[in-house]
Amino acid sequence: MVQTQSVIELIQNASTALEALLKLLHQEQDCLVNNRIDELGGLLQAKQQAANTTEQATSLVEAWFSANGIASQQADVQRWFEANQPDGIDAWNNLREQARQAAAINRSNGQLIDTRRQLVDGFVADLVQDRDDGSQVYSGTGQISGRPGSITRDKA
Repeated sequence: MVQTQSVIELIQNASTALEALLKLLHQEQDCLVNNRIDELGGLLQAKQQAANTTEQATSLVEAWFSANGIASQQADVQRWFEANQPDGIDAWNNLREQARQAAAINRSNGQLIDTRRQLVDGFVADLVQDRDDGSQVYSGTGQISGRPGSITRDKA
């Protein structure tokens, strides 16, 4: 029989890492939904670090399976746990569910960000289109320009 204790610990470590990432993804989603955009910058570094930690922890689980000749497809892992470590099935299924949730929330957050960007782009386009006097906000050299006859000012 293959050594089983270490795989359970690896799965639990990966689950803890995913739990931390999920918490940050929920915070990000809350900021996006409630228009607290200024808070997103503070979450970005923590989210990236949590994602890196999660990736490292899940890579260790995959490496363990590979080193022990177990294909990482769900059916193969499920059969292995049933035959060798039935009490590890719940931990494995929990890890898979957390990964599914993290992917879904991350995808949803990306859609929220994209929708917000499209709305802002549309708003800016409407503002520019509404200016019917032919003036431009920025000149071709990146300088702010006012209405005809006004003084051109530097952006800086």
